[in-house]
Amino acid sequence: MRRIVQFSAGFNEGDAISNYMLILKNRIQESGLDCEIYSQNIGIDDKKICRKYTHYKPRAGDCILYHHSIHSKILDFIKDQCKSIYKVLVYHNVTPYEYMLPYDLTLSYYLKKGREELVEYKTFFDKNFAVSNFNKKELEDLGFRDVKFLPLIISLDDQPLPKNIQEETFQILFVGRIAPNKKQSDLVRLAKILKDYFPLKFRISMVGKTSREMKLYKEEIENLINYFSVENEIDLLDFLDRDELKAVYSRSDLFLCMSEHEGFCVPLIEAMHFGIPIMAYAGGAIPETLDGSGILFREKKFDLIAAMVFKLATDTMLRNRILQGQSERLDAFKRTDTFRILKTELGLKDN
Repeated sequence: MRRIVQFSAGFNEGDAISNYMLILKNRIQESGLDCEIYSQNIGIDDKKICRKYTHYKPRAGDCILYHHSIHSKILDFIKDQCKSIYKVLVYHNVTPYEYMLPYDLTLSYYLKKGREELVEYKTFFDKNFAVSNFNKKELEDLGFRDVKFLPLIISLDDQPLPKNIQEETFQILFVGRIAPNKKQSDLVRLAKILKDYFPLKFRISMVGKTSREMKLYKEEIENLINYFSVENEIDLLDFLDRDELKAVYSRSDLFLCMSEHEGFCVPLIEAMHFGIPIMAYAGGAIPETLDGSGILFREKKFDLIAAMVFKLATDTMLRNRILQGQSERLDAFKRTDTFRILKTELGLKDN
């Protein structure tokens, strides 16, 4: 039986790349093929799903899917130990290191090296995939040839919970790890303007895990919240399990994204699934992910953004038009058969 072996720098269930790897593993196994996941940094609760990369023993007929988003020891391991194995790159993008530089030098180094080594390995893989056309262009600009678009697979099984129609607070949501490129700090600045200039009772929930490298940035966010006196308008929520996240999505009235760099931005698709209007800054692959739906802004003019938030909160017809456009975009996304693309490109056959 042919074996598909997935590698990544880190594996933490709930993380977008890890979720993608897990869904791929399930689909591969359902087709009768074997699939294993290996990583360098593995979450405490994920060691039954994912094994340390050094435990991998190559065997004839293996196909490696390497998911790249940051430097790790994985690439050198594959280069040294897997010379005769068929190797496939799946590129998820690398966050520009400059965002992290004021907060953590080690993480900045890994990101910088993660982008630099793409050039070194541009002819190393037998096949190259990117999870967005934005990422595909990045690889092509670096000299990669014949890069294929391999869309993300996102679990959209959860159904929204009923809304509390008595709720008077306009619930604004952002989901994404605490990181300076995600710009949670800009949501705090927006909260100050909304509070001071618009007759709107609102609450902004920011859901996202804080890694130890990002503790300084989280402190910066907390200090901004105190400085602008918006403690009663903002909830900083850490990692939520599936049911908790479903509840937060279900109660939300607007998904607002200020992120300046995204290789795809999975929460946008999740927001569409839960029927939440989206406003987003045009950072990275976000325009591609929205594909004409939602409200996209290319400048951060906070007074205008706040005015649009207020209009969305008070204009039912506008909300419905946005939701209709997002529903059409979601339907188009669901029609994409990523696993079929992968099977065709790799010549995989069901067992």
